[in-house]
Amino acid sequence: MRRFEPGWIAALVLAAGGGCGDGDVGPEAAGDGEVFGDAGGGDASDEDSADSADGIEPDADAEDTAPDTAVDGAEDDGGGDGPAPPGVGFWHTADQLRFMREHAGADPWRAAFDGVLAEATGSLSRVPAALADFDVPPYYSDPEGHEAAKAALSGDGYAAYALALAYQLAPDRAEGAAFAAKAAEILDAWATVNRSVSGGDGDLVMAYKGVHLLYAADLLAGWPGWSPDGPATFRAWAAAVFRASAERKREEVNNHGAWGTFGAVAAAALLGDAPAVAAEVERAKARIRDSIAENGELPEENKRTNSGMWYTYFALAPLAGTAWIARNVGSEDLFAWTASNGRTLFLALDRLFYWCLHPEEWPYPLPDGVSGELWRLLYPCADEVELPTVESWPGNLFEMMSAVYGVDEWAAWVAGHRPQRGWHVWIYPTLMRDVP
Repeated sequence: MRRFEPGWIAALVLAAGGGCGDGDVGPEAAGDGEVFGDAGGGDASDEDSADSADGIEPDADAEDTAPDTAVDGAEDDGGGDGPAPPGVGFWHTADQLRFMREHAGADPWRAAFDGVLAEATGSLSRVPAALADFDVPPYYSDPEGHEAAKAALSGDGYAAYALALAYQLAPDRAEGAAFAAKAAEILDAWATVNRSVSGGDGDLVMAYKGVHLLYAADLLAGWPGWSPDGPATFRAWAAAVFRASAERKREEVNNHGAWGTFGAVAAAALLGDAPAVAAEVERAKARIRDSIAENGELPEENKRTNSGMWYTYFALAPLAGTAWIARNVGSEDLFAWTASNGRTLFLALDRLFYWCLHPEEWPYPLPDGVSGELWRLLYPCADEVELPTVESWPGNLFEMMSAVYGVDEWAAWVAGHRPQRGWHVWIYPTLMRDVP
């Protein structure tokens, strides 16, 4: 369980710039049905809170076009009768969706395909829960308030994404249209109601929960049943609210920055801002170069001591997501990129995988005595022990990365636990694989 310090200690932590920073890291803390909750966390500063509390009016003139980086294959996959291709294809390209449909009856995709349709069907009765001000307090100082505040966006994001993906995959056209209509309803609610983000964890949670709405909007972009101004209105919200939150986080050195870059590149792709996509790819390359140590570890996440394995996963999931978007929209292949100092994304993933197999060897325990107490002041989550498991984290990450890199050992680790259903970047990784 988390250790919560008195108010004066929390103030000291904020002044020191530290904090747990990112995670509902334990089954007892999970919200919205998650096995291990999403990182909330308290590296927020007073400046973050003040900046994100201001009302942000969407730009009604946001560009309603596909980006210069859009992938090929925008023709209707179904010869005029199937679902429309994605608007950009930044998370699922037309070719990837075609592969999913063609392999829906084969393993390992069959159960994952059925799972998406079932999740979408269960979301048809959902009432959108958009908030005018998305105000999320820091997890380590107000866990109950944090969980309650993020539940609306979390639930709507998962539902909209499942519905929009099911629209693309459903074999029955009428059923697909029903899925699309509910997804559009949820997207319209956030685009027209939400105007600001506030609270110590507002920007971080907006980045890692709100991005699922962007996944959905891209998948739904070509649906003729969406209101004429629906896509443009959503993109205006994505530009003025979601993107602004992500950009406030992207310079941070730990996992917060990785989430900021991921959110920023997703928004840039959806909005058709090719120069911004390129800039975020460069930012991700700098993060690979600077945040990964020679042995593949992430020193900023190791500072969390006992919970460092969790935070390593929580930093690598969005970094890998940024690489996925970059590749899908025709930018540089970050999966294959090597920094001038030899650092690669693969190096960090492989080191994390070692800890998945040998968590008992983790060499960064919380110090004893006075040193440990002082460390808790800087990192309130440091005394939490979080062990990786294939059923929760980082199983979903390695399900996807084993397909990207073709690493048999990673694939074998997750093979007996399919389909994988994730809670952060990689929600349906089994379905997204292009190899068994």
